[in-house]
Amino acid sequence: MKLSDQDLIAQKYGVDNGTTFASWLRGLNFIRNVSAHHSRLWNINVLARAPLSQSASYRRQLNNERPFLYFCFMQQMLRVLCPNSSWSQRFAGVLEEFPSKGSLIISLADFGVIEGWEEWDIWMQK
Repeated sequence: MKLSDQDLIAQKYGVDNGTTFASWLRGLNFIRNVSAHHSRLWNINVLARAPLSQSASYRRQLNNERPFLYFCFMQQMLRVLCPNSSWSQRFAGVLEEFPSKGSLIISLADFGVIEGWEEWDIWMQK
């Protein structure tokens, strides 16, 4: 596909350019494969890492080796593809329930979650 076409598609999803968007898709493919093969996703190091773009503040704050960044990408894409989706609410519910509060073994930080993520624009309902 021509770079100009890749850039047009990327812009529809609020991504700087087609090259960056392609790296998002490779990262999402990695997440999908780990999930599909029933491997542990919670604290895995993502091998197909997307660059941390400067255009969205949430992307600058996250670790591109941890899965949470890629779930943010999913949410950003879903807001374009299916604006009425309740996926973000269901995802937030999962993060509220797991891991159990006060666990000394597993934490949201292991997944790449940082404090205040619920207040970011991409997670707010329109």
